Amino acid sequence: MTDSFNSPAASGSSPETEAVKKNALIATIVGFVCGGAIPGVLGLLGYLKADTEIDTARKFTKWAWIAFAIIWGLTILLTILYIIFAVVLVGATAGSSM
Repeated sequence: MTDSFNSPAASGSSPETEAVKKNALIATIVGFVCGGAIPGVLGLLGYLKADTEIDTARKFTKWAWIAFAIIWGLTILLTILYIIFAVVLVGATAGSSM
């Protein structure tokens, strides 16, 4: 007796679809937890589209990772600029009071 409930043919999903869904799910979780709403929503859209439109799901997932990288890059850049601004401001204030 074959296990038709667990086979990819019975569920209508291929290993390729499962890989895209897994990547989109990871992008969704990491996006919402560490990157904000934009990468999370894009990852979720990729996950939801994986069963019907695999190319669209790949694009959504790719853009989720790109948005995640952009958000983190901007966060790091703004943090560095904030620290530099604070150091310069403190240095200018300390230098003028002498």
